[in-house]
Amino acid sequence: MRIGLLISEFNDKKECDICLGADRAAKDLGAELIIFPGKYIITDKTFDKEDPYLYQHQAVYDYSIDADFDGFIVDIDKIGHKSAILKKEAFLKQFGKKPLMTITETEGFDSVVAKKDTSDVELGYLAIEQIIGKVTGNHVKAVRSEIEDFTEENYRETIKKISSVSDIIINNKCNDDFDIGALKFINAGVNNYEVYILEEPVEYSLKKGWKVPKLCKKLFSIHDGKPDTTINSKDMKISEVFNETGISGTKVIRNFFYERDQLGFFIIDFTDDFRVGYYDDILTNCLVAGSRNGYLENRLKNAERELAECQEEIARDGSVLDHIGDIDYLTSLPNRRGFFAKAYDLLKEHFREGTYAVVAYIDMDSLKNINAIHGHDEGDHAVIRVSQILQEVFGEKSVCGRIRGDEFAVLQVTEEEDKAEILRIEMARQNNKLLMDNTKYLNHLIYSICEFDYEESLSLREMLKETDDNLKNMRRMETFNK
Repeated sequence: MRIGLLISEFNDKKECDICLGADRAAKDLGAELIIFPGKYIITDKTFDKEDPYLYQHQAVYDYSIDADFDGFIVDIDKIGHKSAILKKEAFLKQFGKKPLMTITETEGFDSVVAKKDTSDVELGYLAIEQIIGKVTGNHVKAVRSEIEDFTEENYRETIKKISSVSDIIINNKCNDDFDIGALKFINAGVNNYEVYILEEPVEYSLKKGWKVPKLCKKLFSIHDGKPDTTINSKDMKISEVFNETGISGTKVIRNFFYERDQLGFFIIDFTDDFRVGYYDDILTNCLVAGSRNGYLENRLKNAERELAECQEEIARDGSVLDHIGDIDYLTSLPNRRGFFAKAYDLLKEHFREGTYAVVAYIDMDSLKNINAIHGHDEGDHAVIRVSQILQEVFGEKSVCGRIRGDEFAVLQVTEEEDKAEILRIEMARQNNKLLMDNTKYLNHLIYSICEFDYEESLSLREMLKETDDNLKNMRRMETFNK
């Protein structure tokens, strides 16, 4: 039997003591207890500008609604202590016909029967006994056991564990290798811990609410002090998470988020550590901080890579001005930006039914060697010579551009079918002539020329990609032949 216990937070001693009693009763009676600490129902009237995302914590309750539970215990007075009666009723009604009991007397709902002077720990025992009785129709009684005092030494040990886990998560030390990361958690004293991320971040706002996604992935898992080596990144249904978890006994689920975005949740076994009221809050905040650090590190790496690519391209093209204007400083042809602008205009004006688009990519295969052996001045001369050849072959009505230091692209729109074959023959002739022009070095071209019938849905990007793929094949053939 699976019972959900919905409370506000462990930082409230009354709530924590109820959980201690409920945990003992559930274990004695063979029930699985899952605790949902979602703080408070936040409304427009109780919105706190200093803590604008406090409402995000209550999203954890939503994970219980579609999951497989036999009954629920809800401390609605604590969860909804700042809310109107109608809000509390709406919160309880979302569980539909599933058996439900409230900790305190609530009109229209069954509540736990207890004497006025009943301790909070005993209230937890009674809540479990009575919800099981409501579900099964049988009267059950759990054996009471003494709850030991939480000593100063216990408190210090929990703080030490929090400190160790915080250091591991925030400094991303668990991301280098799963086994290493898991061992660090285990050494810190965490023996049962599972982290799940949503299929993608989901925005949650007070006005629009949010919808629990159907799928998630298990990111991290430790069971009984051992790493779960079978973990993988396969999608799993969120409604089935409690059936799939490898953590036995009483568990706590907490969601984590960043500003408006819900990111995921974690499940951890209920231990005496929760008697330090902010234990799960710190774990949650550390997980968010670690996720944020990882996100920022990835963004930084991507930015560094893009910057390096830009620096390489600028160095290769020889002029920063090429990335500002539309003209290549060396050949006076359009640069990459200019080529695309003119190519789009050409297609828009002339590419229609009955016409053909011829797209060419030309690679100066020898330019790097020319620059390295004979210097950049000779390399510039070779580039200018190739640009002159391309203009001779393809003509003034074509758009010809130098899109990278050693690459050119050409677009021509024609009414002549199989024009690409004629251009290939002419390019082969000019390539041979180019090889004979200079006795000091080889100025060798690899090129791809493709022809496309008019199609309304055909884009320049698609034509360029096919031509580029063909050029890559040509390069591979050249390399193989060498």
